[in-house]
Amino acid sequence: MKKKLFLAISTLLVLGLLGFSNSSPGITQSESTYMIPDTPEAKEIMQTIERAYDIEVEAAYTFDIKKFPTVFINDPRFPVSPGTLEIIKDLTDNPSLESAGWLDYKVAFYSWRIKATLHAERVKEKAKQENRALSEEERDSLIDSNGRSAPARAQGPTRTTSLTFMSIEINKGVAIVILDDGTYKAELTLVFVDGSWYIARFKGISLNI
Repeated sequence: MKKKLFLAISTLLVLGLLGFSNSSPGITQSESTYMIPDTPEAKEIMQTIERAYDIEVEAAYTFDIKKFPTVFINDPRFPVSPGTLEIIKDLTDNPSLESAGWLDYKVAFYSWRIKATLHAERVKEKAKQENRALSEEERDSLIDSNGRSAPARAQGPTRTTSLTFMSIEINKGVAIVILDDGTYKAELTLVFVDGSWYIARFKGISLNI
C-alpha cells in the first residue's frame, strides 16, 4: 500500500498538477472566458504569473531556484493540501511538519529534482564515457526508495508555450486567476504583499485532452 501511495505521489510530482480536480471551482467556460479587468492591477497579476512560468522553465534547465521567492509565497491563509503537505514532508525528510505553503512546495520539489537529475546525468555520462550500458545497480540508483525518478533536465531556459488568461477576480489583496497554459486549465491564487503580487496557491481544473 505504501509503495502504491508513493508511486502516485511520484506521478503528481512529475506532472506538477497537485490539487488537480476534474471540475471547475464554480466557474464555467462561458462565464470565465476573457473576464479580464482592464486595470493596472490585473496587468501586474498577469505579469507575475508569466514571470513565474518563465522562472520555473529556467530553473528546470539551470537548476537555480533563487528567483522562486520573487513569485511564490507561503501565505498562512492558503496552506497546501494535506496530500501536498505529505509530499513536502517526505521530500524534506521532515515528518513533523504541520503546515506549509506553495513556496515551500516549489523549493522542496525542485531541490529534490536537482539532486536526482544531477545524479542521473552523472551516472549516464560515466556509462557513456566507458562505452557501456548502465549496470543494474546504476539503474536502481535512478529510482529512490519511494519509487520516484526525476524528470530530465529541460532542453533550454526559455519558455516556448503561451498562457491564455481566462478570468481574474480581485478582492482586497487576493486574486483568483483561471488560465490555460496549453496543457491544462488551472486556478491560481495570488496575494498582494509589500507592494507585489505572489502566487500562494495552485489548483488544477482539467487537462486539455
